[in-house]
Amino acid sequence: MTFLEKYKSEDTWQGKAMIMEIYHLTMSNRTKWTISQTAEHFQCSIGLVSENLKLAHAIHINENILKCKSRQEALKRLNNG
Repeated sequence: MTFLEKYKSEDTWQGKAMIMEIYHLTMSNRTKWTISQTAEHFQCSIGLVSENLKLAHAIHINENILKCKSRQEALKRLNNG
């Protein structure tokens, strides 16, 4: 299964953020890679990639973010500190 297939089949916002982060970091380690290229690969906006990378990073720092039921709730928690 490819990263794109796994991303599309994932049901949770947490899973989507982590899959995108793993792909982006893997590609960044291989070559000069940009958020734009990740967005193109996942057929989504640069803004969505940016948010997913922020959410994934936040999960590493504070696993309570994982308990947020929605992506919007997690983003709100990030923005409020």
